[in-house]
Amino acid sequence: MDRDANRQFISKTESLVRPKDVTAISFLGDFNRLLPVGAQGKVMKRGSIDIPYMGFIVDPYCFFLAYRITDRAAAQAMLPSGYELADARVFEGQPAGPLVIVGAFSVRTSAFIGNRVEFYIIARKRDTGMVSWIIADYETNTNNYEPKNGFGGYTADPAVLTTTPYGEVLVDFAGIRSGKALRFTASLEKAAWRDLDRELWVVGNLSVDYGGELSVASSKPFSLIFDPALMGRAQEIPLECVALAKNDYLPGLIDADHPLCAAVFPYSQHFIIKQDLAENSLRTEADLEGQILAFLGRTGFKTMTGDAIKKPLLRGLLLSAALTYGLIAYLIIRLNQS
Repeated sequence: MDRDANRQFISKTESLVRPKDVTAISFLGDFNRLLPVGAQGKVMKRGSIDIPYMGFIVDPYCFFLAYRITDRAAAQAMLPSGYELADARVFEGQPAGPLVIVGAFSVRTSAFIGNRVEFYIIARKRDTGMVSWIIADYETNTNNYEPKNGFGGYTADPAVLTTTPYGEVLVDFAGIRSGKALRFTASLEKAAWRDLDRELWVVGNLSVDYGGELSVASSKPFSLIFDPALMGRAQEIPLECVALAKNDYLPGLIDADHPLCAAVFPYSQHFIIKQDLAENSLRTEADLEGQILAFLGRTGFKTMTGDAIKKPLLRGLLLSAALTYGLIAYLIIRLNQS
C-alpha cells in the first residue's frame, strides 16, 4: 500500500469512531449485561451481520514488554484447543523462543474508548501453521466483550497509560477483582528504531484468540486488518530504562522481574475488524491489502451508532410498560367485578 492509500485508510478508519455514538453505545450497552451470556453472544453475532466494520485505533504510546516463558507445559495448558506454543521474536535478529507479551495501550473503537492491558501467549495454529496472539488475561477501564463472559465493565482502577514531561511512559493498572497489578515507568530518551519480526507482528495479528481462564469452545479467532507498513518497525527501549515496580500476572509462566525486551509505538495504529470475515480467510500480506482495498471502495454500509441501540431499547421499554400497565388494568377490573 502506498502512502496516499494509507492516508485514505486512516481517514476512513477514523470516521468509524464517532464520540457521540461511542458515548451512547457505552451507556446503553450496559443493559446488555443483564442478558444471559448465550443471548449476549447472539447479540454480537447479529451485530456482526448488520455492521460489517468496526474501527479500532491505538493511540501513542502503545507499549510492549516481552518475557521468555519459563514453564512450557503450564503455558501449553493455557492455550485453547488447536494451538501449540510457538518460538517467536519481537525484533528481527533476536533469538526466537516461547514468549509471553504484555501490551498496554489506549484505544478508541466504534463501541468504546479507554485503556487496556493485555497478556498474550504466542502460539501457532495447528491447522494453518499461523502464529497467533492468544489473550490469556486483561484489565480495562472501559466496556469490553469476550466470548466466555460476555459484556463487561471496567476491571481495573487505576488503569493508567500516559506520558510524563520527563520523556517517560507511565503504566499503572490494578485489577479490582483479581488483586493483581502492573506498574512500571520507561524512559524514551534512548529509544532506537528497530525492524520488527514480520511473522509475529503482521501474520500473528491475523489470528487472535482467547486462552487461559478466558478460553471457551465457542470462541473463534478474529483478524485485525491494517496496512502491513504499520508493523514494520518500532522503538526498542533498553531494559535499563524500564523501572518495573510490579507485575503479578501469569505467575509461574514467566520471571516477572526480568523482561526480555521492551518496545513502544510512538505513532497511532489504525485497524479495522471485519466482523463478518470468515475464519482463516486472512493469511498473507496480499490478503490484507485486498481487504483494505475492498474497505476503501465500499460505501453505504451500516456503521455502529447510538440510534442502533436506542431504538430497540425504547421498543423494549414501551413493550414492558404496556405489559405492566395492561396487567394493572386487568387486576383493577377483576377487583371491581368481585
